[in-house]
Amino acid sequence: MDFRIIALQAVGLALGGCGTTIYSVKIPLTADSEVAAVDAANVTIDDRRPDSERGSHTGRKTFSCERWYGDDTFQPSKLATLDWLVAARVPSDKVVNIRLDRFDTIEYCANTASRAGAAAAYGASSASGNPVYMTPTTVAGGDSVHLRLAGEINGVPFDVTRVFDYDGLHHKAFLLPSSGDRYRELLWDSMGQLADEIVSKLSGAPAP
Repeated sequence: MDFRIIALQAVGLALGGCGTTIYSVKIPLTADSEVAAVDAANVTIDDRRPDSERGSHTGRKTFSCERWYGDDTFQPSKLATLDWLVAARVPSDKVVNIRLDRFDTIEYCANTASRAGAAAAYGASSASGNPVYMTPTTVAGGDSVHLRLAGEINGVPFDVTRVFDYDGLHHKAFLLPSSGDRYRELLWDSMGQLADEIVSKLSGAPAP
C-alpha cells in the first residue's frame, strides 16, 4: 500500500472540503446583505478582470492547496460589497470611478492538507497492521487568506493586500474553514481595511 497516494488523496479532500466544495460554498460578508447589494449611485466599477479570474477555482500549481474564491461565493458578491464599502467612506455627492484589474480572495490550506494526509496515512497503515506515522509539515502562513485589490480609483493607481491566518480557528465539522464565525469576522475586517486604503488615495486624485 502506497501511503503517499493516500496522503495526496487527503490533500484533494482538503482542497474540496468535506460536505461542501469551493464551488458550492456561500460566505456572507455582512449581516445585512440586501442593503449592501444596493448599487451606489456615485460609485462605478469598471471590471477589467478576465472571466477566468471571476469564478472559483483551485490553485494552478500541481499539488498546491489553494482555494481561489469567485465573486458569487460571497453574499453579497465581491463587487457589490466593494461598491458598498467605498460608498460608505465617501460623501454621497462624491463621484468615484474604479477600474478593477485584480480582486483575489485566496485561501491557502497547506497545513490543513498536511495534517489530513498524515492522519489518513496513519489510519490506513494501522488498519494494515503496520502503523506508520508521518509528521505533518507546518509552515508560516500555510493556512491563511490573502486578499488583493489592484486597479485605479479616479485615476490614481492602487495595489493593496491584506492577509490573515485561520490556522487553529474553529469551524463547523465537515465544512470549509469559512463556516467559522471568527474567520468571517477577520474576512470582513480585511475587506474594510482594503476599502479604507483605496479611498485614502482619493486625496491624491487629479482634479476633474
